[in-house]
Amino acid sequence: MSKELTYRIESIRDLQNTLAMAARMAGRALEEGAVELVLRRPGRGQGQNAKFHAMIGDIHHQAFRGYSADGVKAVLVNQFALEMEEQGTPLASPGEKVWDWKTKEPVYVRPTTTKFRKAEAAAFIEFLYATGVELGVQWSERALAAYEEYREAKAA
Repeated sequence: MSKELTYRIESIRDLQNTLAMAARMAGRALEEGAVELVLRRPGRGQGQNAKFHAMIGDIHHQAFRGYSADGVKAVLVNQFALEMEEQGTPLASPGEKVWDWKTKEPVYVRPTTTKFRKAEAAAFIEFLYATGVELGVQWSERALAAYEEYREAKAA
């Protein structure tokens, strides 16, 4: 079994069906070796990812075209992490500096947006909006729609 499967359980009936299916799949997979079963609360969805990726794209295209989109995202995530730390609410999964014993210098591993909690992802959307405004970014319809959708969900 090489891919991870995720099933959302919202009722006892969902639980019973999912457990029965997981037992069958795990039974077959055990023929090839050990398997893991992980239980967790639902995290943020792909919707939040799409929201901040639309905003990062606008910031990249309008303010930092000379850099890669990944590079701009890395800087934005780093700045956000530093801001959160300064406010006394560091990220749950912060970046880290690791010592490279060959080059004798630290290597920074930035926080990853995939590990943002819901509240962190929401704060990141606000951070991106404020940063874009500071940089004079003219938001695309896609980014504006994403931000407005986020604001409406937050107000509800």
